[in-house]
Amino acid sequence: MRNLNFGFFDDCGLQKESRILIFYSFENDDRLTRSGILHYHLGEGRFVGPRHYPELQSAALQFLSQAGRIPTQTQGA
Repeated sequence: MRNLNFGFFDDCGLQKESRILIFYSFENDDRLTRSGILHYHLGEGRFVGPRHYPELQSAALQFLSQAGRIPTQTQGA
């Protein structure tokens, strides 16, 4: 996974108190670009929806923590 980037969908219409939507993009080993959206549920402390690469979810949790969106102790995937 190369050139991994994340961004927030803050104006998506969802309640900010309970959910965070994150856009991601990266280049895989075949040099193909992959992108999508991760949905993090704050109350459950985990990503919901389709399962994604564990490496992607781990990096997304680090991104959320560094951005101050989730406390370190409640991280889960």
